[in-house]
Amino acid sequence: MLMTQLLNWKCLLLGFILFRVFDIWKPFPVRQLEKLPGGWGIMADDWMAAVYAALVLRLVIHLRWI
Repeated sequence: MLMTQLLNWKCLLLGFILFRVFDIWKPFPVRQLEKLPGGWGIMADDWMAAVYAALVLRLVIHLRWI
């Protein structure tokens, strides 16, 4: 059942939207990660935005809001 929920187009779309929101908004500590040297900062802030998006998406699926 969980696998069919994760492959649902609504979950995929919400996951993408959440990632973009967190990537643009940059909540703590995402903005601080941008200061890492080289290309690490650019990649690290995307990773952290993805973690935030995954946590929120998992909560939405758990609460059956979609």
